[in-house]
Amino acid sequence: MFLKEYITKIKNNTVLLDKKDWINRLDLFDHIKQDMPSSRIEEWKNFKTNYLKKTNWQLFNAQLKSSLDVSDGVKAFSNSIIFEDGKFNPTLSSYKSDQGIKVSNIKDYIESNPHIKSKLYSDSEKYAENRLSGVVDKTPAYFISLNSILSSGTVIEIQEKKKIEGLINIIHIFSNAENENLVNPYIAIISKKGSQSNIQEIFYDIDCWVNNVTEVFLENESKLVFSRLQSKVHKGIKTSSFNCHLENSAEIELKVLNRENCKEDIRVFLNEDNSKATISGMIFSCKNHQSDVFCKTVHKGKNTFSDQKWRLISAEKSKTSINGKICVNRNAKGSDASFYSKSLNLDENSNSFSKPELEILEDDVKCKHGASFGEIDKNIIFYMQSRGIKREDAIMMLVYAFIEEIGLGVNEGERQGIKLVDEIFKGLKGNE
Repeated sequence: MFLKEYITKIKNNTVLLDKKDWINRLDLFDHIKQDMPSSRIEEWKNFKTNYLKKTNWQLFNAQLKSSLDVSDGVKAFSNSIIFEDGKFNPTLSSYKSDQGIKVSNIKDYIESNPHIKSKLYSDSEKYAENRLSGVVDKTPAYFISLNSILSSGTVIEIQEKKKIEGLINIIHIFSNAENENLVNPYIAIISKKGSQSNIQEIFYDIDCWVNNVTEVFLENESKLVFSRLQSKVHKGIKTSSFNCHLENSAEIELKVLNRENCKEDIRVFLNEDNSKATISGMIFSCKNHQSDVFCKTVHKGKNTFSDQKWRLISAEKSKTSINGKICVNRNAKGSDASFYSKSLNLDENSNSFSKPELEILEDDVKCKHGASFGEIDKNIIFYMQSRGIKREDAIMMLVYAFIEEIGLGVNEGERQGIKLVDEIFKGLKGNE
């Protein structure tokens, strides 16, 4: 496997990358020398990694990339921060720095803000799973360690007490020079005390392996609405990690659209009192592919709140899955947490899996969970057809009603999500 050979050369200083003095290089190298996660561990039970293990991956080489034709759709985004093949491209970007948005490479940011080093991912235990058996399982954080070694990194800061008007667009585009390329975008988003912003992150057409990591830090009383959207994945695959840390009275509203050949790992840490996380998302897959999300909320502060709502849609012999975990730590009194998912299979050969999981180590808390599964009601379809509605249009109407339950389209940051959902179902109609 070329990737392992390349990593060995990096470790031996044969290949030079950006030096990161805040990471524990030896620990991370030892971590990724182990096998990739597989179905043997709970967080990866429903997403196959055999393809990743067997492919002869190599790091993306900018000198060999094909010419990238930036679409008019991408150019149309205002207030945009554009990443080309995992790296920030200031020429294509159009964000408004005078509004209170600051974009820096991670090394420069740390020089001005050395305290941030202690918050960033630096060793394999930070996002490890502490099993009830007492075992510290680092395996789920494998791809984060891989990204940390291979990425350069960008910091997006929302300055203190700034209320950003309008939508900030983080756009990822890829030249996909070779299908066996590995691209490692890393973004740290820092919302300073009392700031408010609305961010939309979109990943466009993927033909390679994208292994991205986003770390979000919300300081006291800051608020962030974050929409995380995935357009069509062609021949590629995406392993994605989103890790959010909230201080006192901070709030995040997270919206997710996860699609075929994508594994999303979401971890939200309610570290201080009165912090709040509202998470909702659509998980979709078609054509024998798989779409999987692991989402964990960890309650550490008192009177913290989290709510997860998921809608899963499987079509054309595919599989969707959600593992929603709620952890309430000791001393997190007054915590209120919930998880609920609904799954819809559009044909008899598609599958959907939902696993709510509660780990409660404190009393005086409220926690609830639930999951339901179903198929399109043929009687309702027949009734709608009898009223002159085409079968495929009737199915789409029912599906959109199903998605609407989680609030798709309520605010500005979700309009692009609606467009992507439209594309999904037009693709299905075209293959009937």
